[in-house]
Amino acid sequence: MTVAFILYGHDDDSYMLGKSTYRPPEAERYLYHDWRFGKDGVPHPATCPTCGRKVDRNFVSAAFKVKKRRRDITATYDGYALVSQRFFDLCNENEWGSGQFVPLPADRKFYWLKPSRLLEFEGKRSAQCPTCLGFCSLTRPAPVFLDRLSSPLLEGFYRSDLEFGSGPEQSFVIVASYSLGLKLRAAKLVGLDLEALPRGSSKAI
Repeated sequence: MTVAFILYGHDDDSYMLGKSTYRPPEAERYLYHDWRFGKDGVPHPATCPTCGRKVDRNFVSAAFKVKKRRRDITATYDGYALVSQRFFDLCNENEWGSGQFVPLPADRKFYWLKPSRLLEFEGKRSAQCPTCLGFCSLTRPAPVFLDRLSSPLLEGFYRSDLEFGSGPEQSFVIVASYSLGLKLRAAKLVGLDLEALPRGSSKAI
């Protein structure tokens, strides 16, 4: 029985953190991610200088613009789910849950979907950074909240309490309640993918 959905957007072929990257010193390259956002060896201010992970969880570029503009939902390679004005209006007008929509400063027709409600996930950790204490690699997201779910999720958007991926590409998983997922699917939003989550199944997605 499906109780919720994982929400995905198609790749936007872009990075919120920008285009400038560099390779770290040889000693770090194999312990952590093999490249960093930054310029001329200077780390991006929103990232950890040692492992390259995002440490400013509220960072939004002042210059970023969405590439795939015909989509209602698209996703950057560094973990930002971006939705169109149509997506935003649909959710706002129908009072569909507690989704947090962060306006993009340089692109008024798109928003960053950043839900405020958290769900418990687990994953496989590796290479803890001594500077930010985060894990450079966190893979195999497992929605363990499903094992403890005694009643349906309240309608709305949620996100995982952990961020998954490697280095600067880590991002949270977005979950839509069952009722909201069906409504989003019926709206035929361009670029939207939904993966069903069955009750009691906490296997890695």
